Amino acid sequence: MILPAGFLGTRGDILMDIVVLSFLVILPVLVISWRFARAGEYRRHRGIQVSVAVVLAIVVALFEADLKLSGGIFALTSQSSYAGTNLLNGLIYGHMLVAVGSALVWVPLVIISLRKFPKPPVPNEFGPTHRILGTLGMLLMMASGLSALPLYYLGFAA
Repeated sequence: MILPAGFLGTRGDILMDIVVLSFLVILPVLVISWRFARAGEYRRHRGIQVSVAVVLAIVVALFEADLKLSGGIFALTSQSSYAGTNLLNGLIYGHMLVAVGSALVWVPLVIISLRKFPKPPVPNEFGPTHRILGTLGMLLMMASGLSALPLYYLGFAA
């Protein structure tokens, strides 16, 4: 382990603890952002999405550096009683699939939306595409966050 031990009392390092707790904040914030969009409060929706994008870019970059320096997720979870099992491996690969999928949808959507919508944001011809891709991105992000919790538990607590 390169970073100091975490504060949640598991085998996870401090960054792993921060990342897993960030999902507990980010997921409700995404729901709030979605509700703002549904209510026509597009400026608030955009502000939340841009803020979450910046925070996640920093957290994910640090998390990926942590994984690289620590030998990868399998090295980090090697002390788990579930290490090498289909359950933990399935959670790892499933989480990676939805996490990468959410990034592939959400990051371009944020960038394109900042270009396509005027300031202040108002509905336009890009709106229907934005709604479909935004819903897909949010569902993938939810799946990523929800899969991170059992992955963290089985990989670092069990």
